[in-house]
Amino acid sequence: MLSLKHFVLVIISIVLVSGQNDGFVLRMFDEGTEALCLDGTRAGYYIRPGNASNSVFIVELEGGGWCDSEADCYGRSFTDIGSSKNWPPTGCPGMDGGSNGLLSSDCTINPYFCNATKVHLNYCDGASFAGYRANPITYNNTPLYFRGRSILDESINYLVNREGMNQAKSIILKGCSAGGLATILHLDYFTEQVQQLIPGVSVVGVPDAGTFLDHNNTQNQPSWTPLYQYVANMQNTTPSVNNDCVNYYSTDEQWKCFMAQYTIPFLKTPAFFAQDLSDSWQLTNIYELGCNPSAGQPGNCNTQQMNYLYQYAIDTRAVLNPLFTSTLHGGFFTNCVQHCHSNINFCYNGAMVQNQTMEETFMAWYNLKVHQITPPANIKTTVVDEGVYGTNPTCTTSCSPY
Repeated sequence: MLSLKHFVLVIISIVLVSGQNDGFVLRMFDEGTEALCLDGTRAGYYIRPGNASNSVFIVELEGGGWCDSEADCYGRSFTDIGSSKNWPPTGCPGMDGGSNGLLSSDCTINPYFCNATKVHLNYCDGASFAGYRANPITYNNTPLYFRGRSILDESINYLVNREGMNQAKSIILKGCSAGGLATILHLDYFTEQVQQLIPGVSVVGVPDAGTFLDHNNTQNQPSWTPLYQYVANMQNTTPSVNNDCVNYYSTDEQWKCFMAQYTIPFLKTPAFFAQDLSDSWQLTNIYELGCNPSAGQPGNCNTQQMNYLYQYAIDTRAVLNPLFTSTLHGGFFTNCVQHCHSNINFCYNGAMVQNQTMEETFMAWYNLKVHQITPPANIKTTVVDEGVYGTNPTCTTSCSPY
């Protein structure tokens, strides 16, 4: 019988094979590349070229959880987030919402960036593009490759030298879920690399639902933190994550730099965070809430479970508090039980916090950081949902692609 986690991976694998005709086409890395998926197949990305006159590139780091043991990575290597064998030749994968929201090319949905070049970096390494081991490990007589950093590096190389990103004036690096974590982990490195190759280019990040907490479950027992630590050690992520964070911690604590809350204080590149304070994935997997609230309603949760939910939002708010008043970063922080916003149309330009959508808030922040345009007095560059869960009428179950 499949565990819940492996059942979710099967569903994700099915969703990923979209094959839709949305202008995205698959580019595979050349033979002989070191940028390999878990099963040793070549990695790659999907791209939708923008208008020649548009100088913006949006680069999406795909999400899809992590494999937290050798056995788990082995199982994952038979899915589309561990192997490229069955990737379709066209169509942005639907993992994080597909070609919608900020990745939409429909100008009625995404008027500011509909004509930008959009890139979807396929996720097939199991460690948020952070692992690197030169030699494969063997599990069940099968080689497994941990090459997430190589995939990221090869993607930068291809985009700059083959896809015209060297002409970009502005690059947005973004991702949802495990891709949101990847955005946080790699944003400064990505910025350093592309600015060496493209002098003068502006880079900002949009990590979406990427701040997974170091937090015990409802019984105050460790849940996912030991798994993150195991992934970091198994895949050797320390050389590939935020260097300032790594240098801050002692050797036996450097695994923490694979977690967002320990990396965020070191970020130098401006980032716009989209995060639910009552994140649905975290409530289920990290906090082990044991019930299913939805669309602002308690669902099948009892009073004690709802109190747990409220407490998790308080704890999340405490971790994120420095971002709420940051002059470097911005954000859109809801108190809904959801997971990801930026690639879902309504969640990007319909759901509201303090009478602003994510699109309005992000554009005010983006124009300030990239174009030095001061936003209108009535538009904030960071909005935080001050109400408890259930008080925001725009909360919806549709903001959870997983």
